[in-house]
Amino acid sequence: MSVALTIDAVKSRTKTVTRRHPDTWKDLRPGDGLTLIEKGMGLPKGSKQVVLAEVVVISNQIETLNQVDEREVQLEGLGHMTPTEFRWFWARSHGHPNPDRVGVIPCRRIAWSYTIINTEVEQ
Repeated sequence: MSVALTIDAVKSRTKTVTRRHPDTWKDLRPGDGLTLIEKGMGLPKGSKQVVLAEVVVISNQIETLNQVDEREVQLEGLGHMTPTEFRWFWARSHGHPNPDRVGVIPCRRIAWSYTIINTEVEQ
């Protein structure tokens, strides 16, 4: 899963939630593993995806954007935004131009925990 807009939050392990279009990631279940990458599409020829982290899915549910509060913005790794700014940002980036309906727009909320990767070098 690409996390191009929140790379620093993934690297610091402060991002534990993402929101996606409700028609995507439908089959993702708690306990499933995900690989978080910098960018998944539009890579120049010969480039490789940069893996940032391995995570385990905790939950995957549909909700509306009006459920995003200050804590959720922090979990998204975008703590510099207010909940309203986040809702508008998300809605615009997912093709929802009507600002009057931002709060009722459905989204898929995916939460995860980071796996611990053994970084010891074999002797």
